[in-house]
Amino acid sequence: MRLLIALVLSMAAARADALEMTPIAGIQALGGVHFFRGDRGSLSGNADAVFAPAIRLDENWSLLPSVRAIYEGTRRTADVLGTATPLQERMEYKAAFRAVWADPASRWRLKPGLSYKLGFLNETRDEAWGRGLFDERLWTIGAEAEFVTREPHSVRASIDWFDASYPNYTSLESQAALQFAGRPLARELVGDSVLDRSGARLGLAFDMPVGERVRLDAGLSTVWSRYGSQKVVNDGGQFDDVAREDFLTSMTAAARMPHEWNADLRALGSLTLGLGVLASNQNGYDATRGAFLAKFYDYREMSVTPAVKLLVGAPRAPVTLDLSVGWRRRSYGSRRAQDASGAYSGGPLSTTEVTFAGTLTYPIVRRFSLVFTLERASAKSNQRFERFYRYAYEATSALAGFRWDW
Repeated sequence: MRLLIALVLSMAAARADALEMTPIAGIQALGGVHFFRGDRGSLSGNADAVFAPAIRLDENWSLLPSVRAIYEGTRRTADVLGTATPLQERMEYKAAFRAVWADPASRWRLKPGLSYKLGFLNETRDEAWGRGLFDERLWTIGAEAEFVTREPHSVRASIDWFDASYPNYTSLESQAALQFAGRPLARELVGDSVLDRSGARLGLAFDMPVGERVRLDAGLSTVWSRYGSQKVVNDGGQFDDVAREDFLTSMTAAARMPHEWNADLRALGSLTLGLGVLASNQNGYDATRGAFLAKFYDYREMSVTPAVKLLVGAPRAPVTLDLSVGWRRRSYGSRRAQDASGAYSGGPLSTTEVTFAGTLTYPIVRRFSLVFTLERASAKSNQRFERFYRYAYEATSALAGFRWDW
């Protein structure tokens, strides 16, 4: 941290006449109707604002500060507790800073940076902002090293340290003296600060041309998380003196290919494949049934997302249509599914989600465009017990608004 501060101060001391700043900003506001799990359509909307000036200090150094604010009024689900938790509203504020060293005579680029995020998640409409059970504070500091193989393609390696806290989280069980068969409930999510975690992320990514028209992007990342206040549950339903640790490994590969019919009609097609594996030392314990659930959070996930972007009109201000379809399947190898009464059926729990997204952007005047979006998500699962969490749902939103870019 001290090294990064010293670096910033030394660069800030550069001569003022050497500074070159390129402001980058954008605002998008959408409103419309939203349906969630068969409820009556409700009015809702989303908003997104970002300001990210690019500051060139000299021939080698640049600064990339940014601030962003997001509001989502369309109901969604978030994977906070290892399963889908429905949310009514979400707000997020993020400030980030990145320095870039790029010597014109070198193929290397070095990019140290840090960021801070405030996340507010409301589960009900009447919940006050800042009081949400899953409100998050996230610090991240790290760096990326990039080697340019052939302009504009490169290989990138990154390392980040993060610290996440949930200041409002206290489970209901931790607020009551509940017992089962004369023994205290031993649940991994009981207590304060049990969701707080810190850890590190390692990433490796590259992009390269394949033939004359196809571009391949691929990435591999591993995230290690340690929950210092969350102890591992043993087969007796009690806590061992060992903290929970998770390892999430993710791999992605995408192929992109442009196509041009004529000067006024172009397209960019893509196909993205994803694979994720979570390994955790944490178990679960269902005290109401006396069931020990080993490796409760372990899962494997696969996803496939084909997409196409159509551009119609002059290259400087085209009408664009973005279409994508996503398929994602997650399987918990050790977590058993339950029937509607809560009894375990014996098979491993799995969820499948299919999504569709379409966005039409129509330029009106310079920097100003109308935006129309249609999104739909449908999730199914062999889990029938949904008293506490949602595994099967349908959500549809149709929104319209504007976007302003600088």
